[in-house]
Amino acid sequence: MKVEIRVVDVEGRCAAEYTPGDRFYLNSFLLESERPVCIHALLSLSHVAYALSHGAELRSAGRDGIYFSCPDPGKPLGDGKVVFRLEVVE
Repeated sequence: MKVEIRVVDVEGRCAAEYTPGDRFYLNSFLLESERPVCIHALLSLSHVAYALSHGAELRSAGRDGIYFSCPDPGKPLGDGKVVFRLEVVE
């Protein structure tokens, strides 16, 4: 199964320069991306993305996907927070 990881919101300045609409994919255990992937963001969502890519059906997922944010707290303590949406697409 293939999981789309899409940027839905950016608060402040993202060091990886993500903007809403950016996306990358987890296909089984392979990461597919046309641009660099932030390790902090990946670590915050990788366990759930991996479970979804291997057929897990999470009751809390609902129809609108699952949301995660990177661990950067945003201002005044960091640069910016990014919110990602995970959804099984294949």
